[in-house]
Amino acid sequence: MGKLLNIDSSVMRIMALFADLIILNTLFILTSLPVITIGASFCALQTSLQKILHQKRGSVVKNYFKSFKINFKQATIFFTTLSLLTFILFCDFRLVGHLPLLLSFLMRTAAFIGTLILALLIVYGFSYIGRYKNSLKKTVYNILLISIQNWFQSLFLLIFNGFIIYFSFTSPYALLTMIYFLTFGGFSVINLVNSIMIKQVFDRIERVTH
Repeated sequence: MGKLLNIDSSVMRIMALFADLIILNTLFILTSLPVITIGASFCALQTSLQKILHQKRGSVVKNYFKSFKINFKQATIFFTTLSLLTFILFCDFRLVGHLPLLLSFLMRTAAFIGTLILALLIVYGFSYIGRYKNSLKKTVYNILLISIQNWFQSLFLLIFNGFIIYFSFTSPYALLTMIYFLTFGGFSVINLVNSIMIKQVFDRIERVTH
C-alpha cells in the first residue's frame, strides 16, 4: 500500500496526470469563453501539455497563464487568420457546385489542397507558437516543412482529428456525446494525444539542429 501511495509510483503519476488534465480542460474552457481568446487558449493548453510530457510539471495553472500571456498576440492573430481562411474555403465548397464542370473540378482540387494545408497549420500551429519564437510567415513555412518531413505523424494527426470531427456530426446523439466528453476533460485528452505525436516531431527537429 505504501508503494502505491509513493509520489513516484505509477499510480500516483497517473492520478497526477488525470488531475492536471481536468484542471487544464477547465482553464481552456474558461479562457475560451470570449471566443477571440481561443487561439491563445489552445496555445496555452498545448504548451502546458508539452511541459507535462517533458516532465517539467511545476504549477499547471501558472504554466498555463504564463503561456497564455506570452503568446496571446501571435496566437490570436494566427487563430483569426485560420478562422478567416476556413470561412473562405467553406464558401468555395458551397459555390463550386454552380460552376462549369472543368472549372468546378479545378476549384475543388484547389479547395482540397487548401483544406489540407489549413488542417496541418491547425494541428501543429499552436504548439509551434508556444515552443518557438518566429514571425507568422516563418511559422507557417516551418510548419508546412516539418509536416512534410514527418509525414507519418502528420498523417496520424489529420486522421485522428478528422475522425473526431466526423464522428461529432454523424448524429445528434454523437454531437451531444462529444459535447459532454469535451466539457469533462475531452479537450485535454484529445490535445494530449496530439501533443504526444507533436513532441516526437519537435524532439527530432531539436536533435538534428543541436
